[in-house]
Amino acid sequence: MREIKIYPWLLMVLFGCCWILEIVNGNIGEWDEVWKKRSEESWNRTLETYEPVPEHIVSHLNVHANKAVKEVEEINAKENSTRRELLKGYTGPCMATNPIDRCWRCRPRWAKKRFRLADCVLGFGYKTTGGKNGDIYVVTDYTDHDMVNPRPGTLRHAVIQKEPLWIIFERDMLITLQQELIMQGDKTIDGRGVRVDIAYGAGITIQFVSNVIIHGIRVHDILSKSGGMVRDSVDHYGFRTVSDGDGISIFGSQNIWIDHVSMKNCTDGLIDAIEGSTGISITNSHFTDHDEALLFSANDMATYDDKMQVTVAFNHFGKRMVQRMPRCRFGYFHVVNNDYTHWKMYAIGGSSHPTIISQGNRFVADHPFAKQVTKREKSPESEWMTWTWVSEGDLFLRGAYFVESGDRDWTKKHPELYDKILAAPAIHTAEMTKFTGTLDFFGVDLFIYLCRGFVDLGSLVFLTAIKMSTPARKRLMRDFKRLQHDPPAGISGAPYDNNIMLWNAVIFGPDDTPWDGGTFKLTLQFSEDYPNKPPTVRFISRMFHPNSLWLGIFALLMYFSSSVYADGSICLDILQNQWSPIYDVAAILTSIQSLLCDPNPNSPANSEAGRLFSENKREYNRKVREIVEQSWTAD
Repeated sequence: MREIKIYPWLLMVLFGCCWILEIVNGNIGEWDEVWKKRSEESWNRTLETYEPVPEHIVSHLNVHANKAVKEVEEINAKENSTRRELLKGYTGPCMATNPIDRCWRCRPRWAKKRFRLADCVLGFGYKTTGGKNGDIYVVTDYTDHDMVNPRPGTLRHAVIQKEPLWIIFERDMLITLQQELIMQGDKTIDGRGVRVDIAYGAGITIQFVSNVIIHGIRVHDILSKSGGMVRDSVDHYGFRTVSDGDGISIFGSQNIWIDHVSMKNCTDGLIDAIEGSTGISITNSHFTDHDEALLFSANDMATYDDKMQVTVAFNHFGKRMVQRMPRCRFGYFHVVNNDYTHWKMYAIGGSSHPTIISQGNRFVADHPFAKQVTKREKSPESEWMTWTWVSEGDLFLRGAYFVESGDRDWTKKHPELYDKILAAPAIHTAEMTKFTGTLDFFGVDLFIYLCRGFVDLGSLVFLTAIKMSTPARKRLMRDFKRLQHDPPAGISGAPYDNNIMLWNAVIFGPDDTPWDGGTFKLTLQFSEDYPNKPPTVRFISRMFHPNSLWLGIFALLMYFSSSVYADGSICLDILQNQWSPIYDVAAILTSIQSLLCDPNPNSPANSEAGRLFSENKREYNRKVREIVEQSWTAD
């Protein structure tokens, strides 16, 4: 029998062809007439969206960024604060430090004027309005059981509707997608006011559509899924092949704005924009714990991606990041006022002659063997030296450096196209990116979250209606004002239903502990003897802690000392024999939060938790993480 030779190079070619074919097909198992029509319409939109003079968009963003920096400096001067103080960890009243945030954050009753967000986008995604011209759709169900006939109230049911929709969430949710979430256009996914995690399942796919905003959600631990029958609109479903495991995949789509998302640890990329996508802005987001982060154009044969135009602005690339922040091909990419504090290989890379304009970024080369910001792929120096990669006003720390190329004086030669408005100075970038990622609702923001539905949340006028005839009530009013003006990190509280003697409170799990990311709710009941007598404090959230004993949905006990009351009261030292009238609500909540960081296993109320904490820390941490995840979806 004749021996059949298999050449390694031939296998590589066949594998490469299959890989490229899979990319071009975009995980579509059956390329039917619906998908063919969408593809044709998408390319026409790409041509319409493309900006022939991209420098105008660059300058427009820079004008607004400089204006915002000036406004923030004036505010800091009036309040006698400094940038150094801000960067230590701001916990005061709401503050917006870049032009996008200054357009909507910190405004009264923003929750009742959500559509205003659509007026705030800058960069190449400036035409994006999302669901502004439609109704509000409230997601009430975190499940994702039926891919073909999704249940009303689920996120999947919301995104397949054809009409414009502004999608919000009834409460905190952890949504685990069984297959990729395929969106229709004219949609906004708005996670403000609650915590929404898309995690431990498939990611979000924006394919052959236009006009999508994704704001204020966490996308992490995304997996590749096997595929199957998946509905992509109310009147169409079809077979999908294996998904890549991207957090957000933008495929042949236009006018996309991704803002204030937190992303990490996805199987493939965090955000991919490929196959003719353009008109994209990625802003105010926080990226950590990932290798290949942002990919703009997927292969060196996708010459049509010369129409791709993307803005990457006001983002923070943080701990344990490796490369592709972004990795570009063919198009035009404005990378401006981002804070790069970690990379292990490189920050900005590319191939196939992309144009990269880097302005006002802060590059901190914390890795001893990765000081160069840039990396050219698959091209000799004689070729890549003709690519336009420009660094203007960037700040380089710890040995970081940017290798420029191309005609760096091009803008001076064409003043009719480029008015040369510089980016906001890089010394302000850390401040401008201070509030990246999903926004924590501390202070007034969390007060709105706790009290929504029973008062006019725009003004706090309701407080004047509370009777202040007793010393206890006057003191509680003072505690409340102090807590709102200067809240400790991760803590907030407010009177419930106009009753200043009964408070709701929330404690967020401390950073860099197993409790990180948890949202734990409490009640505080005061008597007329306050502050001479401490309040009765109870947890509503379920816990797993050596010094806690869960007695039902209305009672959770945590304590330092060895005694526990049967009614569920917290037996904390300062709530018992060490109580002093000088303690206020902030001190009480801070003391309870500190117990999460420093449990006392020698006097456990929960014997199992105490034993695991002492003998099997890994299993203890696993159980704690289960409690944290339960807190995301608890009512």
